Formats: sequence, C-alpha cells, structure tokens
Amino acid sequence: MPESTPPGAVLLIPVRGLPEIGPGDDLGLLIMRALEQAGSPLQDGDILVVTSKVVSKAEGLVVRTTQPSDRQELVLRESDRVVSERATSTGLTRVVAAHAGPVMAGAGIDASNTGEADLLLLPQDPDASARWVHDKVLAASTEPLRIGVVLSDTAGRPWRAGLVDLALGLSGIEGIDDLRGRADTDGRDLAVTVRCLADELAAAADLVKGKIDRVPAAVIRGLSHLVVSDGSSARSLVRSGPDDWFALGRAEAVREALGIRAGSPESENVGIESVHPETLSQRVDRALQVALHGCDGVEAAHPAGDASTLRIRARDDIQLGRAVARLEVALAGERLTATTAYDDSTSVVHVTQPS
Repeated sequence: MPESTPPGAVLLIPVRGLPEIGPGDDLGLLIMRALEQAGSPLQDGDILVVTSKVVSKAEGLVVRTTQPSDRQELVLRESDRVVSERATSTGLTRVVAAHAGPVMAGAGIDASNTGEADLLLLPQDPDASARWVHDKVLAASTEPLRIGVVLSDTAGRPWRAGLVDLALGLSGIEGIDDLRGRADTDGRDLAVTVRCLADELAAAADLVKGKIDRVPAAVIRGLSHLVVSDGSSARSLVRSGPDDWFALGRAEAVREALGIRAGSPESENVGIESVHPETLSQRVDRALQVALHGCDGVEAAHPAGDASTLRIRARDDIQLGRAVARLEVALAGERLTATTAYDDSTSVVHVTQPS
C-alpha cells in the first residue's frame, strides 16, 4: 500500500492485459505476468478475485449449440432443481439450484464474452477450481506468498434490481464473519449478524473488473487478515434444507402441490406464467390445465365464451368436489380469486382478479 494510504484503507487493482483464455492455459502464470508487466506484482496477503468465466475457458467447459432449446436443456442438466420459471420473449428463463452451488438464473450458463464457444458452463466444483488457481499462482511466483483466491460470478437477488458479483469458489479465504454473541456499540448482544465477507470481496472487486472492459480479474489489497490457511468453502455459504425459506417461487409452490413440478415436461404442457402482461383468459385457462392434471373424467368449459366463468362436470360429486378444490388452489396460484356455486350436478366457478 502507498505510504500515504490512511489506516484501514483497501486498494482495488484491476488485472489488465490478459489474453483470450483457452482450454489448458496456465491462468495463474498469465495473471502473474499481467500484474508484473503493469508494475503491480502480487504481495503477501493479497486477495485475487477471478471471474469464473475465464476459469471455465481454461477448464474447457465450452458448449456448441445448434438451436435455442439446447440452452434450456443445458440449464436443466446443470441444475439440481428448478426454483422458478417464467416465459419471456426469448424463451423460458429458469432460476435453478445449480450443480455449482448457488441458486441463480440459467444455472450460470453464459453466452457473453465466450470467445469461440457459444456457451460456457460453470465449474462443477468451484471451490476446487479456486484452489487450482491458487496453486497455479503460487507455482508462478518467485517467492513465497500468502494469498487468497475468490472465484466470482454474477447473479441477481430477490427483491433487488440489478446484478452483483458473488463468491462462487474460495481458496485460502475466511468467507464469514460471525458477530453473533458479540456486543454492539450500545453493549447489546448481536443475535443474527453474520457477514458474508466472501460475497463482499467479490462485489468490491467487480467495481474494477467488467465484461465490457474485458478485465476478468482484480487484486484486493489491505485485507490480509482474511487470508488464512484453512479457509471457508463457498458451497458452505449456500442456504439449503431447513435454512432455505425460498426453495420455490410463488407459482411453483402451488403448482408442485398440485403435481406439476417446475422444470418438468408437464409444466411446459400446462403453460408457464409469462413475465409480460397476460389476459384473464390466459391465466384462467392455465389454472384449469393445472387443476385438471391427473383428473380423468372431468369436463370444463366457458359458458358463452365468458373467460371469467367455468362450468365443471364430473362423474360423481366426490370427483367434482376434488376438481373444484384443485381449481380454486390453482387460481390462487395465479393471484385470482374464485366463488363457486352448485347447479344440477355442475359446479359454476366465477373468477375475479383482486384490484
């Protein structure tokens, strides 16, 4: 750090001048050369943040595609489960729990700055990839260094606009600062504050990286206390199981309860909610398809073309009651309300849209 730097300051250094990375390239050596040529060689205690894209290129995780559906199939192949899915103007977009760990759109499959490839996949084990970069950098150094490595990727966040970088993989980094049990400035015990240092490092580094400027790596200097020999894993930062309060989206939770799992062929067959405005008729008909999934012998129709009314018939009253109950739930999943009347072995369902 420059002598004039005030105590506690942090320095962000972009790694410029890296060539286009290809399969088998020694990424650590290339980063070290770029830093030395720029007059900013790595120092002891530095943290290197590398965009996962260049690691995917070095690992040869490239895919050629021939049609738009190839990407959708890849998303399902590279994910453990689908959290949410929507129809867009360019096809289906799915938020998934990726094999790589995080919950993110499209399993992190990237189509920008991919070089000669059509698509790039995320590393299957990002923590192992971060260790690989860590080892390569140390092997290229002419003197012993104590460094940390963060493998970063870009993702959106619920309830927040825009994208930020997060830690996809870690090596030699303390990724969590658990403040629970410590006192705040007023002497009160902190009960829930656990800082995700790894994501903060990734986001900070992205301020000097960028897709447009083609700067895939950056050095963070001034946080050497976070560099440790036995650090955290990025996978441990992912909330899962009982800690995951948002395992499914609103529509997906309702549909799964009715036997339509997100990401399945059945989900596409009954129709998927669009990010664009839809008519009442589209939403009612989709709810009807979901409700009648697996209900043989049930008939439904709109009387006189009235999109807000459905007449439901079934073989017996038990089956009719079951179909109507499923329909009311499916309509609630579309954020619609329903009132039902019984008329001569037929249920008449009137649908309204809350204001």
